[in-house]
Amino acid sequence: MDDESAAPSAFEKLAAQFRTHPSRFILPILILGFLLRVVFLPNPGFEADISFWKSWGLATYDHGAVWGIENTNNNYPTPFTYVLGMMTWVYSLFADPHNFQEYWSNTNLLFLTISKMPAVIADFIIFWLFIFIGKHAKKLGFPELPFSIYVLAGVAFFLSPITIMDSAWWGQVDSLGVLVFLFAFYLALTRKPYLAGFIYMASMMTKLQNMIYGPLFFILLWQMTGYKGLLKGMFGAATAFIGLNWEFMMARKMNLVFESLTVNYDYFPFMSLNAYNLWWLVAKADGMHTLDKFSVVGIINAKTVGLFIFSSLYLLSVLIMIKETIRMMWKNSITTLTEQNTQDILYNFFSGMIIVACAFFLFQTQSHDRYAFPLVVLLPFWLLFFLKRSLTKTERTTLYSTKLFKNSVLYFSIFTLFYFYNLHNAMVDNYPLNGFPFVRDLNIPAATIITSVVQLILFFAFLWALARHISPYWYAVPLGTVILLLTISNLPLITRTPVSINRFFPIINQQGYGKMQKNMPVNAHQGFNYWSPLSVQYAFYRNGYGTHAKSYQLFNIAGKFAKFSTDYGIDTDAGGAASATFEIYGDDKPLYISEKIGRYEYPRHVEVDVTGVKMLGLVTNDAGDGINDDHTDWLNPLLWP
Repeated sequence: MDDESAAPSAFEKLAAQFRTHPSRFILPILILGFLLRVVFLPNPGFEADISFWKSWGLATYDHGAVWGIENTNNNYPTPFTYVLGMMTWVYSLFADPHNFQEYWSNTNLLFLTISKMPAVIADFIIFWLFIFIGKHAKKLGFPELPFSIYVLAGVAFFLSPITIMDSAWWGQVDSLGVLVFLFAFYLALTRKPYLAGFIYMASMMTKLQNMIYGPLFFILLWQMTGYKGLLKGMFGAATAFIGLNWEFMMARKMNLVFESLTVNYDYFPFMSLNAYNLWWLVAKADGMHTLDKFSVVGIINAKTVGLFIFSSLYLLSVLIMIKETIRMMWKNSITTLTEQNTQDILYNFFSGMIIVACAFFLFQTQSHDRYAFPLVVLLPFWLLFFLKRSLTKTERTTLYSTKLFKNSVLYFSIFTLFYFYNLHNAMVDNYPLNGFPFVRDLNIPAATIITSVVQLILFFAFLWALARHISPYWYAVPLGTVILLLTISNLPLITRTPVSINRFFPIINQQGYGKMQKNMPVNAHQGFNYWSPLSVQYAFYRNGYGTHAKSYQLFNIAGKFAKFSTDYGIDTDAGGAASATFEIYGDDKPLYISEKIGRYEYPRHVEVDVTGVKMLGLVTNDAGDGINDDHTDWLNPLLWP
């Protein structure tokens, strides 16, 4: 063979240098990562998010965290308010945040830099954590692989377009939330359970999404430190919660804290918030405009089906984590955690974390485009363990030339490509000028459908790869659980028994006063002092809806029922001036309209044929004399198969 043709290429020489002397590449990688982020810092990114940071930060800077939460639309966990207030304080050192034109400009480079800096700094620290763990792998229970593979795993995160876009381009704080969680993880590894629990709570209050990882984290803490350590971790988490919300406790405004933790539930009741997943496919690439309250399996709506799938996969994650620990405890052979025990535990932990992150992103409705971001960190960590467990000792000496390593790189590259496209589309859907033109041109329904399919395939490919080390029979657990939950929920259809309309979420819910109340009169919306059973002229009912004329509730019953029956009337708590009419509609056609009903009349009963009806509407009107006192009740409303 010709010597010249056999000579290694420049890339091969560089790769060889990286494998043998990876430390020489760390500084150039840091410089490259810094320059890439500097390029995108001036981009206005997701302008609504940056505007929220400005608004919430300025309110906190001027009036304090409690006032800021109470008087703005801040819907993040309360401690994050202090981060935003600090952003504005730093800004005030260089410019006046009360200069309206300058401060609120979308191209305010100073604020863009300050607001993006926490996540950008977090990117650098996470990269350093990969390096640190690589240097102390044996001590921390990580695989003893070439140091260069840890550097490469860090690069996969640090230079990923996903990471750069989310922090330096979009302007979000996902990296910061992941970083704080990783600190909690490190403290669990080093057997500091109280601090681990404390920092975990801080991570959750920085990025609420970390809430879903809580059970897995505390299982890890139990496995690493025992029952006493678990209790210390829980106490640390409770201490952190109190400390982070101390100002709100002193102001007797803890309601603001709990509202911030629950306000986003059902805030966007749609199939998908630009998350290209199962429900994006069901919605035919229109997930942002398709409600998730429509029935998709029997009488079960999309949101509930999504919760069933997520919960079932979560159960699988828990079982993967605890199966070996429980087996060893059963044999009474687990006294101390050896190095191998720790590696098994961590491999199962990262496996469970990835399943949960994917399930949260791919199978729940209302899933946000950024909910898969932690995978850009979790996958590189998991692959370290996967390669160690899957390759023989001999193969590990030539790790970079193995087919498994090359397939792993290909897998992560495909994930990066398609998820970056997903994130990019989410931004340019709102701010077309802030993205790449050539990628923006690919934002078409067909491409989003393909991306949804690919991201689902990637998840099942992960499960297939994981089956190397766990029995594939474990996958029957989530499948069987979903089937069981769907069967139980559809029992009324199967057994031909009536079902309360309370089982359905209203697609449309409007009324002239207060909020519709389930199983209580409308006044119950004022607080627990007003809670009471539904009643009409002191005839009491356990089930139904308390509404107020003029009201309109629309339910998707999916053509599954033959008859609808209900009692109705003016609630006992209404004033003497109350009067109303009650109307029932099927697919916008009137099925029943009552005569005028007064406050002191006994409940009436009606039955209507709803065969083939998909949308059932319940309406109350004011009978032509205004809505004063018109507390209207639908009592024991039943759908008959």
